[in-house]
Amino acid sequence: MNECPYKNFKSKISKFIDVLRKPRQEFGGLPACPFVGPEVEQGRLMIEMFDPSKNNIIEMVEQFTKSEYDSALFAQITDRQITGEETFQYQSFINKLLKKAGYDNLKCICFNPNDAVEIDGLNVRKQAPYFLINIADKSVLSKAHKKLLKTKYFSKMNKEYLDYLHVKEEQVRRTNETRRNY
Repeated sequence: MNECPYKNFKSKISKFIDVLRKPRQEFGGLPACPFVGPEVEQGRLMIEMFDPSKNNIIEMVEQFTKSEYDSALFAQITDRQITGEETFQYQSFINKLLKKAGYDNLKCICFNPNDAVEIDGLNVRKQAPYFLINIADKSVLSKAHKKLLKTKYFSKMNKEYLDYLHVKEEQVRRTNETRRNY
């Protein structure tokens, strides 16, 4: 009999968060997710299982918004593999649901171990133990994005991924040139 893949899910997610917290040359010397470390250390990241057979994503978001957490990370239970090509579509679907439910201030970002996103040969998402749904306030994500634009975080990303992240190649080039001049 096989062991349930979701047994000890918080421990597995914690190990993945450790991967996200490690400074990497692929991200300009910054961690893949520079903001998850402080969230975890300060107890501001909700980590829960999301089983679509028992509830829906909006119920999970309601639970999150009633909590003291700043963001949520839901490990989605699924019977089938969600392909890398489906990740963006599913993320868009959840973002539309959030908006329809009145959560205009929230944004969803999905992390799929089947995503083929590589930065300088490294695929951090492939190390995710599950399909993960991150829910955070848009204003917090926007501030974080602006901070990262002032670093070399995006410098090794290809045009396609920069477009996906809404980062212009010119911004990356300007940041790299500015940092070289100092």
